[in-house]
This record gives sequence, C-alpha cells and structure tokens, in this order.
Amino acid sequence: MTTLPNFETIALARTDRLLTITLNRPDALNGVNEQMHKDLGEVLTFVADDPESDVLVLTGAGRAFSAGGDIAYLADNAKHPERFDIDVRRAKRIVYAILDLEKPLICKLNGHAVGLGATIALLCDVVFAADSAKIGDPHVNVGLVAGDGGAFVGGRDRCEHFVRRLPFGHLHQCLGGRARHELELEVAVEQRVARLHQ
Repeated sequence: MTTLPNFETIALARTDRLLTITLNRPDALNGVNEQMHKDLGEVLTFVADDPESDVLVLTGAGRAFSAGGDIAYLADNAKHPERFDIDVRRAKRIVYAILDLEKPLICKLNGHAVGLGATIALLCDVVFAADSAKIGDPHVNVGLVAGDGGAFVGGRDRCEHFVRRLPFGHLHQCLGGRARHELELEVAVEQRVARLHQ
C-alpha cells in the first residue's frame, strides 16, 4: 500500500479503497488560507491519480465543514492586489480538479459551509449533511458574483433557495433532501460507499 502524502491543512486517511479527505484547520473553522488553497490543488491532483482508491469522502475537522476564505488571509490580500490573480488561478484549479474527478466524491457535510466551502461541497457528486449544517455564499451581500465557481454550482433548480436565503439557508432545503443527525450522517455515508464498491 502506497504511503499517503502529508499536507499542512488537509488530512488523508485510507480504509481499503476508500480515501477520506479532511479539511484540517478546525481552530479556524477550516477557513481557506494560502496554504489550504495550495494543499487543495495538490490533494485533488493526488487523489485523481491514486491507483489504490476508487471512492472519495470529503469532510471537515471540528464543528464546520469550511468557513470559506480565511478572513485574515483575505484582509492581507486586500493590501496586495497583485495576489488576486494567483488566488483566482488556485481557485480555478480546485474547481476544475473536482469537476474532472473520475471517482465519486461524497461530501460528508459535518457543519456549516460558506463561500468557497459551499462551492466545494456542492461540487461533490453526493452531499450528506448533518441536520445542523447550513450553507451560504456571502459574496452577493456585497454585490459580487458568488466566488470560486459558486455562480454555476448545481444550476438554478438545485440552488435557487441557496441563493435567496443568504447568508445561510438550511442545506436540506437547498438540496431537497433530508438532513441527518451525526450518527445518521455516518451511516448514510458508509452505506453509499458500500453501494459504490459493489
């Protein structure tokens, strides 16, 4: 079995042919800073080519899936506008890497997902959400198009409610599915993984 690479802001764990990807900055609610932007691109490249996995689960450590852009990082970038192009390329790489995955990507939405966190969650093939999870994209509150690919995630029918109920709408209302308690969330993800391995 191949040794999994280490990343500063993302943890990887393998169980048989299942690879779990955990956004791992719980003290910052898994906010995406410069390092996580880099790590996400590298992780997605790795998992796409990993010959020892055929199903992927994406989740967050701690009480949030992802708070989106790390506020301190965004504030620092506002002082250095030349960094904007770099971040746009990184975000584009993340979005396209998820879209190009040939393996099923299951989102285990353990808590809130905002901005880029919402985009990443909704780009997954299947989303199972804790009943406490909420999702939103505050970009539109300041007159911006939903960032990092959020404008095209899921199309109008899937996310009409998501766009209208900012900053947070209950995820089960957006996806039209039933939200789950933590134990149900674990069982639902395990059952879907088992079905995909049949």
